Amino acid sequence: MSASPPVTTYVTPPPSWEPWYHDYRYGALYLFPPEPLRGQVNMLRARYDPTSQAICDAHISLTVPVPRPLTDADAAEITAALRAVPAFDVAWGPPWQYPAIPGVVLRIEPAPVIARLVAMLEGCACFAGAAPRRYPFSPHMTIAEFVTLERTAAILAELAGAGLAGTFRCTSVAHAVPDADFHFTERVEWPLDDGSHI
Repeated sequence: MSASPPVTTYVTPPPSWEPWYHDYRYGALYLFPPEPLRGQVNMLRARYDPTSQAICDAHISLTVPVPRPLTDADAAEITAALRAVPAFDVAWGPPWQYPAIPGVVLRIEPAPVIARLVAMLEGCACFAGAAPRRYPFSPHMTIAEFVTLERTAAILAELAGAGLAGTFRCTSVAHAVPDADFHFTERVEWPLDDGSHI
């Protein structure tokens, strides 16, 4: 019996990749906000941390990196699992800093709902043998991460009172993978249950 084919292509890491890039060769699973929020946060990322923006559009990281190529069989398992997850509203903002950690993020809620989604996804076969999570899961959408503590304080002061908060409907989970320049793009998108099949 032949192995299930991969759902997308993966690059051979070039010499220019930094050591930590290699952990993400096969991508991970993410929530990408819809427009116009995606564009709004992208502009903030490009302004305050162009390095982060060059790597990936605005997103909420869900899983640890996938440890191997994602196959059609893996995609079928994820598809079936997400069919049982109702679409839900995500509250985002305001800008915030994890205590004593440089960087500015947008708070994301409901954290318990997203944590259950992550646990379900990481329970799929494609994550067998994945490296353990380095820190407890905490959903957020990054504005700036490759910055100093001093710059973090300045960014938070600039964004204070900017009204950066709202909600969006989460209707899908995406698999995003880096190219040779370590720029992530969405390769597969799986819908949550929006109730339309009932």
